[in-house]
Amino acid sequence: MNKKSNSESISKEEVNEMIENALRRHNRRSTIISSVLGWILIGGYSFGLFKAVQNVY
Repeated sequence: MNKKSNSESISKEEVNEMIENALRRHNRRSTIISSVLGWILIGGYSFGLFKAVQNVY
């Protein structure tokens, strides 16, 4: 097994930065997906509620 020289290896700080960037990107995407799904569910619930109220009156 050949080890890379020090000039080719990635430092611990660079690895931590890469992980933080990946987590930040994941959190941003998951927030957007959650908000879109939330609006869809709220819209469906509202539509059903208005249909039920309309059928009662």
